[in-house]
Amino acid sequence: MQKAFIFDMDGVLIDTEREWSAGNGGDIVSVFGKEIAEKLGDTVGLTVNREYERAVKLGYSIDYKEYRRRYDKEAAGIFARAKVTEGVEELAKELIAQNFKLAIVSSSPRKWIDSLLSRLSFADKFAQIISLNERTDLNPKSEPDGYLEAFKNLEVDPKLSFILEDSNSGIQAAKASGAYVIAFRGNLIEGYVQKGADTYVDTMAEVIEIVNAKN
Repeated sequence: MQKAFIFDMDGVLIDTEREWSAGNGGDIVSVFGKEIAEKLGDTVGLTVNREYERAVKLGYSIDYKEYRRRYDKEAAGIFARAKVTEGVEELAKELIAQNFKLAIVSSSPRKWIDSLLSRLSFADKFAQIISLNERTDLNPKSEPDGYLEAFKNLEVDPKLSFILEDSNSGIQAAKASGAYVIAFRGNLIEGYVQKGADTYVDTMAEVIEIVNAKN
């Protein structure tokens, strides 16, 4: 049976998590306001829809349409200035050479994923792209639904596959899928502590070493 390598996006393929959190809330404050942003706390790994639900419970009164307009506007700026993670292209070349099926399972809206794909030379090599924000039929991370859906559609064996994640909700979802989980620390926000992965790395070169050692 074939094997897959699945990427989370934010904080893995592109250094957006630190951009969102820059300056004590950064652009998140522009979306929610300072008071709600502070109450929300850690939103790493949450879908945009889930963030809205949580914010409303905390007193956020903006309607969903305006919320998404604000969020998409801030995201456009974030993705324009955030850097693609160093070494991603080299990792992809190695994975393609070893006949891995590539996929993305992200909590972000599909339009944000597409803004990154336009910057990747190997974008056409992704056999599956799942936006959990759009796929409301799938439970968000920390549930494994997105990863299980990808494995099913790709017709691969999770036990032969790898998932590269950064958030703890993503790591939990990835572990529950049955794959080997690599936690990427290279783009973490300050003070964020990962837990539950099979191994932890700081660079994409280390990911290549792990794949080569286990493949």
